[in-house]
Amino acid sequence: MKYTKQSIKYILKNFFYIFPFVILPAFFLSLSVDEGAIIEVVGGAFKGELADWTFNNIFRAVSVLNFGSWRSVLFGIVGIIVMIPCVALLLALLEKHFRIGKRTFNGIWSKLNDNFISTGGYVLLILLIYELWALLLSAVLYLLSLVTVKVFAYILIGVFLIAFHIVLVYVISAIYLWLPCMQITGFRAYEALHYSYQLVTPIKWKLLTVQLLSVIVVETLISLCAIFLPFTLIFTILTTVLYAALLMIYCVRMQIAYFDRDQIERADLNRFY
Repeated sequence: MKYTKQSIKYILKNFFYIFPFVILPAFFLSLSVDEGAIIEVVGGAFKGELADWTFNNIFRAVSVLNFGSWRSVLFGIVGIIVMIPCVALLLALLEKHFRIGKRTFNGIWSKLNDNFISTGGYVLLILLIYELWALLLSAVLYLLSLVTVKVFAYILIGVFLIAFHIVLVYVISAIYLWLPCMQITGFRAYEALHYSYQLVTPIKWKLLTVQLLSVIVVETLISLCAIFLPFTLIFTILTTVLYAALLMIYCVRMQIAYFDRDQIERADLNRFY
């Protein structure tokens, strides 16, 4: 929780410098959300109508690229494409602020060339991991929905949902510091992966806990928004805010954890804290 608290504190103090980099990808990702699929899955679960679940609507509810409609596919792809340069610039800004204590935008554009490829590879890897996870989760949940005894079906669904989320967050936590390792140390991908794993191992379970909590909270809030505010401008605004918050915390916590684990002195602390 230490890194998460520090991240929230940092975001609140530097919100107007960070927010411009996350608003566009968050907006497009919010437009890719399939509200109808979420309503079918979550609503069916609450009504006890698991028989109405299909593999298709479960996958559409959890996937970024769910292929439920051209709209979801288009906005999902645009969101990922826009995310790469935005995250690359945000990490450059954070590194500059942490290293020299200045949070100006000057100079971060030149870092885009250095950060773009590594950020693109990292984002696409996380997307691949997530989509494979969504595919497997959808298949398992659909099979469990076919269990005729509803009590057992709900218990198994709950257990597998928690287990799948733990596995997802565990895998992401294991490579959490890979990106700053590549960008800050200049190591090649394999060397950076090995070094990042060494740095993250002592804190891996702490990261897993806070990241698992973050994912569950965001998923729950998006589900509630879809049920109570479907197909409205308010739904888009709220989901954009949720995705923006998740992106900010993920990126800021990544840099804070890396600087702390690599024992790099932060020049911003004396000035802003």
